[in-house]
Order: sequence, then C-alpha cells, then structure tokens
Amino acid sequence: EKLGALMHKRIAAEFFLCSLFLVAVLTPSRGQPDDTKPPQPLGKLIDVGGYRVHLYCTGTGSPTVVIVGAGYSFDWGLVQTEVEKSTQVCSYDHSGIGWSDDGPKDSCALRVDEVHAALKNAGVKGPYVMVGHSLGGLVARVYAGKYPDEVAGMVFVDHAISFPPLRSQPGVISGTNGIFHGPPDGVTAGKMVVVGFEDDPNFSNLSAKDRELHSWFMSKERDQKTLQANHEMMPQCFADADGFLAKNDHPLGAKPVVDVDTPGTARAELQKTLLSLSTNSKELVANKSGHYIIIDRPDVVVDAIEQVLRSARNKTPL
Repeated sequence: EKLGALMHKRIAAEFFLCSLFLVAVLTPSRGQPDDTKPPQPLGKLIDVGGYRVHLYCTGTGSPTVVIVGAGYSFDWGLVQTEVEKSTQVCSYDHSGIGWSDDGPKDSCALRVDEVHAALKNAGVKGPYVMVGHSLGGLVARVYAGKYPDEVAGMVFVDHAISFPPLRSQPGVISGTNGIFHGPPDGVTAGKMVVVGFEDDPNFSNLSAKDRELHSWFMSKERDQKTLQANHEMMPQCFADADGFLAKNDHPLGAKPVVDVDTPGTARAELQKTLLSLSTNSKELVANKSGHYIIIDRPDVVVDAIEQVLRSARNKTPL
C-alpha cells in the first residue's frame, strides 16, 4: 500500500510538472512593483496575422536554431548566449505573455502558426533546428509534422509527459500554485516539492537583466492567466504530435534528434517515442538537474544543440 501511494504521488508530480511546464508558477513575483510600462523588448514585435509576437534573434549562421518554449524568451539566456556563437538563434514569446499581444485561444497549433508566420515575416530563412522544453517539445513536434521540409533537426529538453487528468488526492498539492520540481521523481520523504522557476537555486545564474524581466512579467495578471491555462491544451497537443508519428515509423528520416532528459525519471516509453522520430537520434542525461534544465544544466542543452547542428550541416550521424 505504501509503495502504491508513493507511485501515485510520483505520477501526480510528473503530470503536473509537464502539463503546466516551465514557468507556470502563477504566484506573483515577490517584491516587484506593478509598473504598467513594460521594459523595452529584447527583439522585435512581428505581425503574425492581426496581432504581434515577440521574436528575439541573435547570432549569424545556418541552420537557424528556433526555440519554441516553453517559457519566456529571456528564460533561455544561458542557452541563447552560447548558441549564438555558432549560428543564428531565435527565441519567442507566444501570444498572451511577455511583450507579445493577446491572441486567439491558445493551442499547440496556434503556437506553430505564430512561429511560422513570425519567422517568415521577419525574413528568417529555414530549415531550422527546433528546440522545445516541456510543452515546447510538443510544439516542436507539431511544427515538424506540419512543416517537415523546414526542419533540419530537433532538440527536446525534458519533454512533457502525458497522464490522465487527476482529481484532488490526499497529499497531492494543487498544480495551480507552482510546479513540481527536483528531486527527479518529485517526491521527498513522501511529500511533494513545489518550486517555481525563480525559486530554483540556479535562477541566480541568469543575468540580472533576465531575472528582472522574468520577475516583472510574472507579476502581471495577464501572463499568469495565460500560463495557468497551459494544461487545458495538453490533450490536443499530444493528439496532434502523436498523429504525426503515426504516419511513419521514422517521420524525420535521418534528421538529427537529441532528447535531453533528467536522471532517474520513469519516462522510458516517451523516450522511445521521441528517439523513434528519426533513425539518427540519441539521448543525453542532464545529471544534477531537475525540470529546469535550461538553468540547472544549460551546458547539456547547448551541447545537444551543437551536436544537432554539426550533424545537420555535415549530413553525418550524431
């Protein structure tokens, strides 16, 4: 019975962790003034069909690395500043968060359309290496399914995992208050651990500017409401992504795919699915990391992207 209870808590932790994803912390940042004037955007506001999204591109070279989330563009500061040394890299804020305008009802399909239109209208030519963390991994997969010729390779960073919706259970903390985070199984001495992105001890590794931007936008009710609805789109995101896989045993052919995962997680079936997207795929484990690998072990994420870039450029195996 104790083992069963522990496993249920572990499943609950994984579900909330990946359904709410990177920055759905949803608690106003502490000590931040409610200044109504936003900071200057890092990149450009690009029209995507009646509204604008924020696209931040740095560096030069091809193929361009496109970060489709999750989270804010500036949450990827530790990764983007390294990747830009090798090629052009673009991160974006989906509609309803950051500098981006409000858009239609959120979905993975909508985010794919936003990214596609933003890249096209900004003159960023493909093919692209798509990089997605958690829910962003689903966005990357749906993008590859809709625009396969525009994808040169893919990197998944602790891809979201699907579980049936869970009702309130004894000992299970509501996911609306935060994200379940490290240790990898989400359980410590039988208790859930709830830690937000800005509560991660490695949050301080981000630049002061990136930390300030994260705190400023996370203090806004609009952003909180948008992020709070992330879990609602998960079932359709998985259906769209899995539909892409069903069309072909290896839908990406030999295009490079790297899955970056945390240690000790029971995600074997998901890893098998992700690695089966291509005949040229591999897994990297980010030791000493929780869900927020992009600040816990950005070096592993950068390494994964660099490996995919080399494979795509040279047409060689990973």
